[in-house]
Amino acid sequence: MPADIRREAEELIRYHSELARRIAQTGVRDIPALLALHEQLKRSLEALSRQEIAWAAEQAEKVIEGLARLDADLDVLRRLKAAVDRPSAREPSADRGRRAS
Repeated sequence: MPADIRREAEELIRYHSELARRIAQTGVRDIPALLALHEQLKRSLEALSRQEIAWAAEQAEKVIEGLARLDADLDVLRRLKAAVDRPSAREPSADRGRRAS
């Protein structure tokens, strides 16, 4: 029985070391620092209400929709400008010269 407890304790120590190594690879100093970051994140999120987050998401969606409409309008203007700037195949070149004067 004592040998089993010792073996299990050694496995737990090895696991803890591996866990600490993996956490350190992510830029967090150690497990207590990870727990402190968790608490800090939890407190920070508690400062925001679900309604605030929903409102901000809704506003972002409205801005995205407005930008999409603006993009579509600009595309129409781009095509219209290209059509106006393009010489018409029906218009003789001499007529174009007179109109420009």
